Amino acid sequence: MSKGVESLVEASAAEAEAIAATLAAAKARQINGEVESPERDRGAEATSSGKQMSSMIKMSDSAKQNNVAPTSVRLHHRAVTAETGGPLGGMVRQLSMDSLKMKEGGSASGHQKVLLLQENCLIVSINSVPKKVIANLLNSRGWKPPVQRQFFLDCNEIADLCDSAERIFSSEPRVLQLRAPVKIFGDLHGQFGELMRLVDEYGAPSTAGDVAYIDYLFLGDYVDRGQHSLETITLLLALKVEYPNNVPLIRGNHEAADINACFGFRIECIERMGERDGIWAWHSINRLFNWLPLAALIEKKIICMHGGIGRSINHVEQIENIQRPITMEAGSIILMDLLCVEGLRPNARGPGLVTFGPDRVMEFCNNNDLQLIVRAHECVMDGFERFAQGRLITLFSATSYCGTANNAGAILVLGRDLVVVPKLIHPLPPVMSSPEASPEASPEHHVEDTWMQELNANRRPTPTRGHPPVANDRGSLAWI
Repeated sequence: MSKGVESLVEASAAEAEAIAATLAAAKARQINGEVESPERDRGAEATSSGKQMSSMIKMSDSAKQNNVAPTSVRLHHRAVTAETGGPLGGMVRQLSMDSLKMKEGGSASGHQKVLLLQENCLIVSINSVPKKVIANLLNSRGWKPPVQRQFFLDCNEIADLCDSAERIFSSEPRVLQLRAPVKIFGDLHGQFGELMRLVDEYGAPSTAGDVAYIDYLFLGDYVDRGQHSLETITLLLALKVEYPNNVPLIRGNHEAADINACFGFRIECIERMGERDGIWAWHSINRLFNWLPLAALIEKKIICMHGGIGRSINHVEQIENIQRPITMEAGSIILMDLLCVEGLRPNARGPGLVTFGPDRVMEFCNNNDLQLIVRAHECVMDGFERFAQGRLITLFSATSYCGTANNAGAILVLGRDLVVVPKLIHPLPPVMSSPEASPEASPEHHVEDTWMQELNANRRPTPTRGHPPVANDRGSLAWI
């Protein structure tokens, strides 16, 4: 620990002792019937702490006379610390107040208090997997795809992260109850660079950002199809552990082992972590997926889910009654509609999937006294698309989906006044490499791995909506 931290601890302890002594003296004077002003007793030595204590005593007396219980003084459950050195230098972080608790039963010396604080800070800053993930990945302007595709966490660290997140998810309801303001994100599909672009443009879920006063709601499909599913899901889980009440995550259809085994996530885990560790990490994350909430209700006026309402969901209570943990193969029709339903057109993505129209949207909103449905699951050209007279919004956050659709990405920002503001990012231009550069030595070569090329060639993609297709456009999804 630096001398600055030691001096901060000593100063804080001294200040606490001074305030405690002032409070004890004030109480003694009250007991003896001596209600006197501390400023008058101490003269020129009166401090701001003394003034605050005097005003607190007066407020307490006034409250007693009016038979009103005084507001109790409470300590916030987190403390804010600015790192000055080491690997986290320059980072503003939050520490759990429990990690800074002093031992009870006797007064510790200043040296013992410093040693105790050093021990707790070492545990929090070094051995905490969520903080390690955030320190490595939440770098909106400095993050670049790793040239060597090896992932920086091992399977044990991922298992620890999943265990911590699972304890939080298992205590949450199936339908989350949220308050505005909220930022809502659609599908990310392993396109971690798009998440960093959105964070860079519209605020970061960190102490130095805006997570203290606005929630970050993600609507599922965090993995598959993109190149960096591991970065995407581990960062979101780390943020969930650090800010459990401010980063709600709900489940998408790709948060299921039988789906992400076929569309890239399982292969990415093996390719970047080795077969043994990769399979272990893949199992740990998919076991966690079975505990994710299924929907979110904002201010009891806006419901958010991944897929939609389909033909089976008529009341929010049907979602609340689904039992967890739940696997996709054991899921009901309601679960399929929540996660896999199509929106507005004849469905060509597989048997058993249905569409829903404006009549269903209006009926569901009226039955549940809702004003808006926000769902994800489908790629739309402008990043968001309105439907049913504005009562439903489809949201998609990954641009240039799978490298073939020239679509924009979007998030929705819901203010305290319940005004929804879509915020967009547009596709980046393709990277132009110089003829002199060796393809084998470039980062793009490592990103464009053959396994992902094969997946993109064989998969059935999500068709884009919003713009009419161009005839004979070989770069469009319609041609594929």
